[in-house]
Amino acid sequence: MELKCPKIYKDGKYLAYGGDQEWFPGTFQRRAGCGSVTGTNIAVCEGLFSGKIKDPESISYESYLELMEGMYSYMTPGFMGYPLIGKFKKDFLSFASHKGRELCAKSMFLPRDRQDCLKFIKDGLYHGHPVALLIWRHSRREFREDNWHWVTITGYDEEQETLIWSNCGEREEIPVKVLLDDSARYYIGLVRFEEKN
Repeated sequence: MELKCPKIYKDGKYLAYGGDQEWFPGTFQRRAGCGSVTGTNIAVCEGLFSGKIKDPESISYESYLELMEGMYSYMTPGFMGYPLIGKFKKDFLSFASHKGRELCAKSMFLPRDRQDCLKFIKDGLYHGHPVALLIWRHSRREFREDNWHWVTITGYDEEQETLIWSNCGEREEIPVKVLLDDSARYYIGLVRFEEKN
């Protein structure tokens, strides 16, 4: 199962699967803006930009950067970046409220049970909600470029047992056993949003 992740085009050519913090004009934004990019990806999937976006699978680069800049004003990182699950939830819910949607947030921090973690992700995806993943520290070499970093989980391949996510505009597939490796040291957090009951 894979949700419709925003697809961005520039000059009529496919550019990216979700946003990329490297598009921001500011140096600090480019270094620490992954949380607001993940927030933008999720907001598009949740229909919070329905007035501005007609087709989430065909968005112009200029339009997406404008959305990212707007989200950055809500989800502004501090000098240590944005490695906080609680702040991510609070800031995104504030953004959604300003868009006229009252959502609730669900989260897991430091999940060590692989099945519980996978169930949390699959439950979200099954109901059409992408999942924000914070890779805070991970000892596997596959994540050496992605520590202290947010990505947007948009799918799960049952057969291959791989997660699909948007990372800096790239569609990546990561085996669950690599992310949730019992022999590795790691700190991760997961957040998803849904309608209030």
